[in-house]
Amino acid sequence: MNRHAILLLEPNDWEREHIRNQLRELSTPVRVLESEHLQNGRTRIDIVILGLSDTVSLETARAQLARARAQSPKAQLIVCAPRETPDLDTKILELGARAFVLKPIDEGTFVALLEETLSQISLRKQREAYARSSQKSSAAPDIIGNSDSIRSVMALLEKVAESSNTSVLLLGESGVGKSLFARTIHEKSNQARGPYIEINCATLPTALLESELFGYEPGAFTDARSRKLGLIELADGGTLFLDEITEVDLSTQAKLLKVLDSKRFRRLGGDKEINVDVRVVAATNRDLPESVRSGDFREDLYYRLNVVEIHIPPLRERPEDIELITAHYFDFFRRKFNKPDLELSGDARSLIREYSWPGNVRELINALERAVLLSNGPELSRRDLPLEERPTPQTVAIAADDSVIAIDLPENGVSLDRVERALIEETLKRTRGNVSRAADMLRISRGALRNKLTRYKIDPHAYRGRVLVES
Repeated sequence: MNRHAILLLEPNDWEREHIRNQLRELSTPVRVLESEHLQNGRTRIDIVILGLSDTVSLETARAQLARARAQSPKAQLIVCAPRETPDLDTKILELGARAFVLKPIDEGTFVALLEETLSQISLRKQREAYARSSQKSSAAPDIIGNSDSIRSVMALLEKVAESSNTSVLLLGESGVGKSLFARTIHEKSNQARGPYIEINCATLPTALLESELFGYEPGAFTDARSRKLGLIELADGGTLFLDEITEVDLSTQAKLLKVLDSKRFRRLGGDKEINVDVRVVAATNRDLPESVRSGDFREDLYYRLNVVEIHIPPLRERPEDIELITAHYFDFFRRKFNKPDLELSGDARSLIREYSWPGNVRELINALERAVLLSNGPELSRRDLPLEERPTPQTVAIAADDSVIAIDLPENGVSLDRVERALIEETLKRTRGNVSRAADMLRISRGALRNKLTRYKIDPHAYRGRVLVES
């Protein structure tokens, strides 16, 4: 990391050396600049220390200060002046100083002032860096689709974007593009110039997730040697997207609820409340009401997040969009891999239309990328797509009474995974999508069933409206 640069404008040799000695006492090394460093006009300056002794030195320093601010407009000014300096308050105001220190300089006070100023500069730079990177990376591609369901979602996104702080809950299967919809909400809002920050809550352990979200103060825990901004603070003035929100533990959920309610929080180990203006967009592919009933998710947080709920339909429910998405990304990957003459054969198009796409849009994009990259001929055929490697879905009929389970196997047999999947699906039909009851019926834990639902890409929501009719 680049060291902070401090420009020292002190005409008195002894006092200049005295200040240099105190700068060596700072907890982080700094680069000390003199007036000659203003010659090239390109040196970045974080702090200007201006020493006053008489009217001549002040007038001389004004020109240097103007040049320093011209090349570093955000440089902070600290003035050091004798107690008997005439019109000191007026001079401080005219110069636009952040603070002033009376001579002779008290070392403890001076070093503490510099430490706090450098800390604030570091935090500002963190915010600016995140804002710049998020503006570059969050240029969301257009949402592709012309189906009635996607048009309804887009109309809802437009409405949501009109409010800069309304919380949004995105629901949908894995691979439907929830992060794309979250970025689109941000970019259509009046906070589009602010940062867009995204975190997948399932990728971090509990302790690390909390510190990433809220930041921490020095000494908050063993390895906390310096202050760190959390993602909530860095998203100030913009949007924070919390993907896989159901993976957040209950303790952190309580803190998130406070942020949503009051727009205030504390860093870990801190006693100062920080105000933020941030929109929270959360997403999950889980059954959130079921998580609330089981005690895994706070009911009050659920309702606070669920101000506007947007359900993103799976690709199989909007087959009319498959051709549009295919055409867009097929053309994109032809350009990317420099294969402008590659064509998509009729049998490949048929396979793409007929396939169920359990991995949704993400699976379609990945399949096209792989196929275009590995293609050799002028035409991309059915066998070039990595879809036929998947077993064709087989029908497995399961019937049961109190003592016998009967399975009607297809003539060509079936995999054990398919039997397990069929059993889970049948159980969800009977419980109308209630995961806890299904787990009880299957004699396994709720967590074990959740893992199987993820593995087989089974959405309990799809069974909530079904009623099993016994014959």
